[in-house]
Amino acid sequence: MITLLGGDTFSALGEIKQRLQSLRAGAYQTVNKSVQVFEQTKTLPYYAIQNKGDFSVLFDPIPHLITLIEPIFEQHQLSIEQRSRCGVFLGCAANDISLMVPLGQSIKDGSLPQLEQQSIGNGHYADVISAHFGLNSFSLTYNTACTSSSNAVLDAATMLESGVIDYALVIGIETFAPHSFEGFVSMQLLAQEQTKPFDVNRDGLLLGEALSAVLMSRDDICASDWHFLGGASECETHSVTGVNPDGSGIKRVLSQALLNSQVSASDITAVKAHGTASHLSDLAEVNGMKQVFNQMPIFFSLKPYIGHTLGSCGVSELVLMMNTIDHGFIPATPNFAAQDSELEWQPLNVTHECGEGFFLLNCFGFGGNNNALVIEKVSA
Repeated sequence: MITLLGGDTFSALGEIKQRLQSLRAGAYQTVNKSVQVFEQTKTLPYYAIQNKGDFSVLFDPIPHLITLIEPIFEQHQLSIEQRSRCGVFLGCAANDISLMVPLGQSIKDGSLPQLEQQSIGNGHYADVISAHFGLNSFSLTYNTACTSSSNAVLDAATMLESGVIDYALVIGIETFAPHSFEGFVSMQLLAQEQTKPFDVNRDGLLLGEALSAVLMSRDDICASDWHFLGGASECETHSVTGVNPDGSGIKRVLSQALLNSQVSASDITAVKAHGTASHLSDLAEVNGMKQVFNQMPIFFSLKPYIGHTLGSCGVSELVLMMNTIDHGFIPATPNFAAQDSELEWQPLNVTHECGEGFFLLNCFGFGGNNNALVIEKVSA
């Protein structure tokens, strides 16, 4: 059995004590970000990292990742030999997207690109982390949009099951990328003030940044109260940008994840929804769940707390969910005020006491990649 040993995240919720207080209270914090779009300045809320340290210009995440990961290894007291059997799996959606403009202009002009900031690929980040902590040279990187780090979790589990490695460090990275932010603004996908998943008045998502990591193993190597039971990843081709509103693609991936995990829908304690607060995405997610569950499960969204952290959201939201269940509760979904008659179902809007159970984690990517994970927390 695959075990989840623990993890941490740097996000808009800050340090662990502040994080748990906010999740219990349904509280969050945003800052304003301004970008130029079609010769106009657009200012919108953004979920910036609130942990200790200087994250004002977070273009090179490596120093912060080292600070994030070091206590995870120390907590589990992994020896040099054990670390040598740990692979790295890294998901990030927008690392180099801001280089598209200067690179494109350089091709057009036939000149060398003029880069205000230097950026490097995800493979380099994985290599540096591996070398710094003395990990195995085996690493994989992912860019499947919003499912990047959740797909990394799936592949890490596969490699652990096969015995290729005994430990897996799964990392999610998403830092502020101006070009990505501009793209979401130009597509009119961002909310003006608040993100309101599943609410009748939802008007879009809000972006956020996060660095996150989770350490995985097998029960014959290192036991844990948290188990990764299985999951699934599928692509649908309904549109260039997303899922079919009828929920058919989501139904397929949720059903396959439950089948692979040997868990029935009726056994699921709660669903960590993708819950972006875009009209069609929320509609598709509920329609998909309706085809899997005979009655409405407890479901909630974490994006009002940390924003949509794109490629990092799979691991970031996994860590947050483990944090809350370890402290005996499932958080409410902030900003939900009025039920959408088209959805009929509504998310959890009060804190729910819970310290164990089976949990389904939904993650759906821009472009039609759908992912779902099933995890279990058992009594100590």
